[in-house]
Amino acid sequence: MIYTDKRRQTPLALIVDDDASLRMVMVAALKKFGLDAIEADSGSSGIEVFKSENPDIVLLDVVMPEMDGFEVCKLIRQSPGGTYTQILMVTGLEDTESTKKAFDVGANGFVTKPLSLVMLGYRVQYMLRAGHAFRELDISKRRLAKTQELARIGNWQVDLRSSEFYCSPEALSLLELSSTDNYMVLDAFIRSILDQDKRRVKNALGKALQTKKGTTLEYQIRDIEGSQRYILNKSEIVFDAQAQPILMLGIVQDISPLKKAEKEIRFLAFYDGLTGLANRMLFMDRLDQAIVSAKRNKKYFALLFLDLDNFKQINDTLGHHIGDLLLKKVAESITKSIRRSDSATRLVKEGEPDSLIARLGGDEFTILVTDLKDPEYAALIAERLIKVIPVVYDLAGNDVSITTSIGISVFPTDGNKADTLLKNADTAMYHAKKGGKNTYQFFMDSMNKAALERFSMDRDIKKALQNNEFVLYYQPQVNLSDRKIVGAEALIRWHHPLRGMIPPDKFIPIAEESGIIIEINRWVFLTACQQAKQWFKQGLCPIRMAINLSGYKLASQKIIETIETVLQQTKFAAQNIEIEITENVLMQDTKATVSTLSKIKDLELKIALDDFGTGYSSLSYLTSFPVDTIKIDRSFVMDCTSKSNNLVIIKAIIAMGHSLGKKIVAEGIETEEQYHLMKDLGCDECQGYYFSRPVPPDEFIKLLTRGSF
Repeated sequence: MIYTDKRRQTPLALIVDDDASLRMVMVAALKKFGLDAIEADSGSSGIEVFKSENPDIVLLDVVMPEMDGFEVCKLIRQSPGGTYTQILMVTGLEDTESTKKAFDVGANGFVTKPLSLVMLGYRVQYMLRAGHAFRELDISKRRLAKTQELARIGNWQVDLRSSEFYCSPEALSLLELSSTDNYMVLDAFIRSILDQDKRRVKNALGKALQTKKGTTLEYQIRDIEGSQRYILNKSEIVFDAQAQPILMLGIVQDISPLKKAEKEIRFLAFYDGLTGLANRMLFMDRLDQAIVSAKRNKKYFALLFLDLDNFKQINDTLGHHIGDLLLKKVAESITKSIRRSDSATRLVKEGEPDSLIARLGGDEFTILVTDLKDPEYAALIAERLIKVIPVVYDLAGNDVSITTSIGISVFPTDGNKADTLLKNADTAMYHAKKGGKNTYQFFMDSMNKAALERFSMDRDIKKALQNNEFVLYYQPQVNLSDRKIVGAEALIRWHHPLRGMIPPDKFIPIAEESGIIIEINRWVFLTACQQAKQWFKQGLCPIRMAINLSGYKLASQKIIETIETVLQQTKFAAQNIEIEITENVLMQDTKATVSTLSKIKDLELKIALDDFGTGYSSLSYLTSFPVDTIKIDRSFVMDCTSKSNNLVIIKAIIAMGHSLGKKIVAEGIETEEQYHLMKDLGCDECQGYYFSRPVPPDEFIKLLTRGSF
């Protein structure tokens, strides 16, 4: 609390001395210098007078009966109003111990008898001026401290000559620093900053100190309760009379309330208040960003326009309150249905377009799906939404269900401007409503045909499992040194009753999107193991069975259960099985993938990395994942004799793989020259059309009977 008193016109002095004649002389002397004076003849009475009159200065005799001046001085300092009063000790004692004791108990000055009354007057005047200055300075400091406390501001400074770093108590408190010493080093000053900001702040402050220039920073700290707070740190340079930098002065301020307000304002500006989804303004801004990004990277993206079927009827019948609840529930269903890779309802940095779910108004929703592999994938998202939205919602005791019609426009085929894409998606949505509602339509008829084709194939894949339309072909894997068959890679084919033989690259992506790939993988693994067991029973030479499985979401396929079940059913030796996965599997959930592959190894199966060299960060994966075999992608092998760069890559893969104890297999060998080159480079095994194409089981038996090439 800041102490204040009502200032007098004339300063008042209290003289405390047991010598009445000396008191009288001192009173007279002080009056000549313009002071009023009152007297007390003992220490105890002096304290009482001080409490009642609150004088500006006290002239206090040291040697008095009952209570000496040291004790009186100490008690005055402890009394209300005693903080700023000037106290001058008057005594005949001249020893330094008495002088020291006087200052220790709070005296401001010390004079000895006999007194020079003129000098005493000047001394008192000086002490009154000094006391007033100290009082105002102390009050100013207290006022500043209280103001900083109210504004949640602290200060710090660095002496640029000595590099001494000072931090005020307010700053220490704001920054959650427990140091009792206000002088510290930079590392201690930034101790509470979140790790994500710490390096940036340290570098910026270090650079500012080095260049002797002020800086402005914002960062987050974590308080003792675990909450995060935003701090503004601003500094300026102080120069001396010769324009030389001598100090860096800074402030730290808690701007968490401001950040919270900014966030709320931003939400109101860019998000729908009812559903929490993006609003039209944010959606159109993000759509413009997506166009710029797609043009630069030459990629597709899709815009889905959703309109709820018969929403007006529900709104009019059950009331707007129920209508609002329904909109919120539908927004939740859309958000849960859209994968994070499809969409994210969050603001992103400029130049980083991302997908977005938005409510444009009323019962209209839009979804921006960026970075599509193929425009037809938008149909899969639309199908997912049409399945999840028409659930029964319990809204204030009312069971309500609703469907949606969806229009889809695709960049750039349906437009290269935001307004055009939105208008065309809206148009496609109305065609969907005319077509019977609860369905979707692309703006272009050709896309509708492609989506229908994809839907048809998805339906046929599910039937194919039931009707035993899938078959396995086998391609021999050959030892390069003696050309003997050492393995067979099982490759799936689809014998469609109407379309004939369909290669895996045409139906596997669709099977992965629909989830039926899990059942297909089980069938492939079981069929391959049964076939290998049958060959063994027929007395054919034992070989390794390489089973090529789709690694789509490998960790969630329950692949371990499948392997254990098949091994138990077929009694086939796990040591003779090699699971082939591609590099994209390694780029999935790393922790879960490593765990799954490690469990496969625990079952004594081998693991081969297929199509090596075509993925990302390939080399780093080899030290992290339990891989036994590296299969060099056919694109490198097929052109190895004509492209020198391919040869360099192959040599590097072989050298690196062998140094890590991996077996190396060359895929795609089609000529005698390629065969000899791979052999000379030190490849262990190979496969390709030079030896044999993938063939049905009965033809592969002939190859096994022969045993080598």
